Formats: sequence, structure tokens, C-alpha cells
Amino acid sequence: AAHYDIPVTGDWDLDELDMIHSMLARLVERVGYEKVIDHSGMNLASHFPNLDIIDSREGRTAGNPESLERLESVIKELVSDLGIRAPKGHRHRIECYRALSRFQYGTDAWLDDVRIEGRPPKWRLQKNSIQIAQWHPDAGRFAFSKAALPILHETKNLPEIELQADIDWRGDIFSTIISSYPAGIRVGDDLLVIQDGNLIGSARATASHWEWAGSPGRLARSHHRLG
Repeated sequence: AAHYDIPVTGDWDLDELDMIHSMLARLVERVGYEKVIDHSGMNLASHFPNLDIIDSREGRTAGNPESLERLESVIKELVSDLGIRAPKGHRHRIECYRALSRFQYGTDAWLDDVRIEGRPPKWRLQKNSIQIAQWHPDAGRFAFSKAALPILHETKNLPEIELQADIDWRGDIFSTIISSYPAGIRVGDDLLVIQDGNLIGSARATASHWEWAGSPGRLARSHHRLG
């Protein structure tokens, strides 16, 4: 335990406490929690006076039987008072995918009105009965279908690269045919391909952003083509 990045002893230094308070503040602001159960022993109520925080430990240790009994009691009481029901499997998976999408792409708007079909672990994501993506747990990423491209373009989900107007795009992406590209491209990133302001397909980056300025090699492998 002495070599963990985060201590498990419950003894936090000031930097760690500041980080926890900052992360919790952002989480509460984003989600909009009505009540918070504090079993941390950090006296969160003193740092968040505008939140309804319930201290489930009341000065006892986290594993103390009385603390655990109070924690269970508080949870049951709030579940009853707020009418909280356990999420169904479909809704729970959608929320998990939304969280993953926000982490990877900064938005989950493309998942609006999506249904999950198929069998685990590679669930299919469908919109209007058309598959737009599949979750690949081994790769930790979504595999997007051609039908998803207009949706991803509309929701600004993926980085976009612009091709020169006078070229006929046939093969992979090279620097000689590119008009513009965003900063921060990483190997493996899915990219939307734009020409004359129109979405014409997608590609997957095979080179990092710093290699895109005049590199003679392939920068991205073509994937889907529209039209």
C-alpha cells in the first residue's frame, strides 16, 4: 500500500484533499445531485455548504459496524423518499456508453434515441432500426458504421480533415491531398473527411498530429465513403 498512487489508508495530504474537493465540485455541478451521502470522513459538508450532505460515519471509521448500518439505512431512506428505481439493463448500458463517449469525444449527443441490440459483449447501437455503431471492449472504442457519419458530423463528434477541392479521393490520406486538419490527432483516431464543405467519408489516423505537416507517408487509412 505504501507504493500506491492513491493512498488506501485514509490519510490524505492537502494536495489530495484539494483534488478530491475540486473533482467532486465539478461532478456535482455537471450532474446536479440533490443529495450526497458522505462516507469519506472528510467532512464534505464544510466545503459544500449549499449541498444537502448526509454524514453516514458521524466520526466513526468507515468499516465500523454502526457506520455501515447507518450508511445502509440512509441509502434505503433516500431511495424510498426520492422514489428511485433500479435502472433497467438497457438504460444502464446506454448511460455507460454516454459516459464513455463524453470521455473519448467530449459529447454524447450522437447517442440520443439510440437502442441497444444484439448480444454481449459487442452490443450493437441502432437508431431508427439502423446500426450506427458497435462497442468493441477489447479495443475500448466504438466502431462506427457508414450510417453514423452524418450523425457524427452534425454532433461534431469526431475531428474533421479537409481535402483539397480539385482532387479525386480514391486511396488513403496523404499530406499532398490535405487542405487542413485539426491539432491533436492521435494514431487510431476516427476522422471525418470533408471536401468543399461536404462530408464525403471517414478515415482512421495512422500518424500523430506532428507528422501531418509534409510527411511523405500515409497519414490515415480510408474507411467509409459516402456517395
